[in-house]
Amino acid sequence: MIRKILVAACLYMALASPNTYAEEAVDPEVLFNEAMRYRLNGELFKSIELFETILSNQPSLNRARLELAISYHLTRRYEDAKDQLSQVLNDPETPDEVKLSVTAYMAQLSGDIKTAAQRSTSSMYISAGMFTDSNINLGPGKDITGNTNISSEENGSGGQFMFTYSHRSRASQAMHINNSIVDFEWQTQATAYSKAYGSDNTEFNLSVLSLSTGPAFISEEKRWRAAFNFKLDKLIFGKDDYAKYAGINPLYTYSIQEDLEITFENTTTAREYDQQEDKGLTGTMTVWGIDIAKFYTDQSIGLQAGIKYHNNGAKDGALHSTGGEIYFGGQIPAWENARAYLTLSSRDYRYKAADITKGYTEKRNETELLAVLGISHDFHGGFLKSWTVNTQYTFTDNDSNLDDFTYDRNIFEINLRRYFF
Repeated sequence: MIRKILVAACLYMALASPNTYAEEAVDPEVLFNEAMRYRLNGELFKSIELFETILSNQPSLNRARLELAISYHLTRRYEDAKDQLSQVLNDPETPDEVKLSVTAYMAQLSGDIKTAAQRSTSSMYISAGMFTDSNINLGPGKDITGNTNISSEENGSGGQFMFTYSHRSRASQAMHINNSIVDFEWQTQATAYSKAYGSDNTEFNLSVLSLSTGPAFISEEKRWRAAFNFKLDKLIFGKDDYAKYAGINPLYTYSIQEDLEITFENTTTAREYDQQEDKGLTGTMTVWGIDIAKFYTDQSIGLQAGIKYHNNGAKDGALHSTGGEIYFGGQIPAWENARAYLTLSSRDYRYKAADITKGYTEKRNETELLAVLGISHDFHGGFLKSWTVNTQYTFTDNDSNLDDFTYDRNIFEINLRRYFF
């Protein structure tokens, strides 16, 4: 609203100012109108260039100075905008009506300058709950345990806990990339996760310590965003150190249209295993993915689909798997303050060599089908205000050409979670 008032002030000055520049080789009115067209079309830097050209030849043309201030403001050049507005306020020829509008606009600008100065934000996330697992012999999963014979199923239950601390630091000035205003941030996240089974199955306990950090770029108009994360992980399986991971995770998201976006992502991870029996899994894992997301009804309904290619990079051919994945998911409102979600995926594993040390003469070829169904409810009052309760069921069906690796698995989970800002 205040910006509209200032635009009205610019119009007032345009109507009140006589055109005394008819003898100029380049008509300022032509440049002014062209600069306004550039700005309306989102080409802010071109509009700034033309307004600056006008003022270099006609420094007393305050209507151009006001429009330049607005353009500076839109490109986050707050101090430059403030300087231009101050010149208009200090000009004794400026009408009182315009000064009043400029003073109101200066108040908005001062608020934006104060907000921009708050460049660091932190948040915490806590999740705690219980689970029951129909096939604990799989351990955390094949991506961790590798070539585990799971023909004998055993169930178990336990608890799990996660704590995450996140920090974001934004640059004091926006960047200008390809005529776009881009915020530069440095994002860091540290996570501690623990999944503990009952006393009879502690050899399947899993603990993970994770740290990721890296730059992020976010365009002001939200048309695209990009990040490049560096990540370190330490895994403890049972009571022993299990593995150390170090990797990178670049990603790029582009908004094709409002509420429709596509993401390109890569994860490359060097994995080093501590126990002698797992050394064959050591190597560099790579995952490439393309994801499309569509949202409806103010993002309360969402659909997501994607494809991935994975290569676990294990140096032992019997443990080295590659394959593709396709998945589809969505979320919808379930009841007031609640949402239901479903994800379906199919992932192939094609192993490089047969594990002759264990008596197998064929290479493993497997397809893992996964279904995840859950409901989350947000509490907006009472003792659990600001907390979310989440219940989830996960079904896994793994079909292998080797009978020992054909299995299914059912996991039920319930947890409470909350963000602290």
